[in-house]
Amino acid sequence: MIANNPRPRLAVVFAAASLTLFGAARAQTAAPAANAAAPGEITIIATEFKYTPAKVWAAAGRPVTLVLDNSRAETEHGIVIPAFELRLVAKPGEVTRATAVFDKPGEYEFSCDLPGHREAGMTGKLIVTRS
Repeated sequence: MIANNPRPRLAVVFAAASLTLFGAARAQTAAPAANAAAPGEITIIATEFKYTPAKVWAAAGRPVTLVLDNSRAETEHGIVIPAFELRLVAKPGEVTRATAVFDKPGEYEFSCDLPGHREAGMTGKLIVTRS
């Protein structure tokens, strides 16, 4: 009689779950077209002193909610997109958001306008694509 050992079955389930999660994570960071077509929301995580991701895409003429996640940072950070007169600021541990319509296709820089943050590397790029 062969003993019923659940370990091999558990290893197969764990491997399948890991592959599924890995595939989902890759889809999140894949091609710009996937981000450009995604409706609704762009989340940018601020830390000392960078944005993740530092390059984001939005479709021209469509409303999008820009989310500044500063929940992991130890200092206040912001995002300023001068071309669209958009500014978000979040204190340490906060998440802020604003909805905007980026109506002009092109590439636009965003940065943190708090003293010394831009100079320390807190810059990024918003790419607005034609709808």
